Amino acid sequence: MSKITFETPVKYVQGKLSKSDNSYFSVRNGKACLTKCYNQYDGGNTEQQQAARQRFADVQRQVTAELADPVKREEWEALFAAQDKHHTLRGFVFAMLYSESS
Repeated sequence: MSKITFETPVKYVQGKLSKSDNSYFSVRNGKACLTKCYNQYDGGNTEQQQAARQRFADVQRQVTAELADPVKREEWEALFAAQDKHHTLRGFVFAMLYSESS
């Protein structure tokens, strides 16, 4: 959806006004611009995109299973407490499992 920044009364508008809209607003050098997309890609996903999405879904299922098991969750919580890069336990577990799933 679009983002409106107010400044007596509106500073500028960014993004699409609706999902089905083929035009969007952007800000360039402090000025709002309207851009239209005439030939949007509608050919579906490539094999690479499908593989990436499948990998993401598989790892997400693994994360849910790992965190549902109380013993494994405790181990993950200990590892999570020892680091400071990730802000959530789920994000930390996902990052670890995703890097292993190459």
